[in-house]
Amino acid sequence: MAQMRKSLMGKPLNNLQGFRFGSLTVLQLGEKQRQHNGAWWLCLCDCGNQKNIPATDMVQGRINSCGCEHAKRIAKSNITHGMSKTRTYQLWEAMRNRCNRINQDYSCRGITYDERWDAFENFLEDMGEAPDGLSLDRIDCNGNYHKANCRWATREQQANNTRANVFLEYCGKRQTIAQWAKELGMKQDKLRSRLRYGWTTERALAEGNTPLPADEVTT
Repeated sequence: MAQMRKSLMGKPLNNLQGFRFGSLTVLQLGEKQRQHNGAWWLCLCDCGNQKNIPATDMVQGRINSCGCEHAKRIAKSNITHGMSKTRTYQLWEAMRNRCNRINQDYSCRGITYDERWDAFENFLEDMGEAPDGLSLDRIDCNGNYHKANCRWATREQQANNTRANVFLEYCGKRQTIAQWAKELGMKQDKLRSRLRYGWTTERALAEGNTPLPADEVTT
């Protein structure tokens, strides 16, 4: 009982195996997804889905299901909001699917979404309808889906906001290689070649479209 009282006080438990948090039953210690989040536990949801969830999120009451707890309410809302065939609804649904699939990139990285976004109406209230040509994007590409970290973005904005991008800082501005190349009117391959051959960021950007020296021309 003392151990259970600790959980109600929001303090982390050493061993959560067998505990229930809402619709979740803790099965075993799971794989740590991010270093700063402490222990992660593999949980079985009442719906049958399994998911790795941070201990602190369960103990502090932030997560109590795999994301399906409001399924009946969502089904009902689909009838009332009349938007189940809209692009906004499809983007919302795709977001939830990416986060809820086991052993996929998002779930393995521990990326989830605000639990209130289980209901489409709440998502719509926070984000509004998707503007033409824009898609849902996380401002911090390593962060979760929630109102403060999401925006409607162009494909170019999304392409410049991935983990694979290399950022260069010059004259107080921080941009991706693609953004610098576009601003300077040069090819990305040329800029990458300069950096690969050991040019400093300042030299690579300051010399703009100046051709590479003969001994640094790439094949």
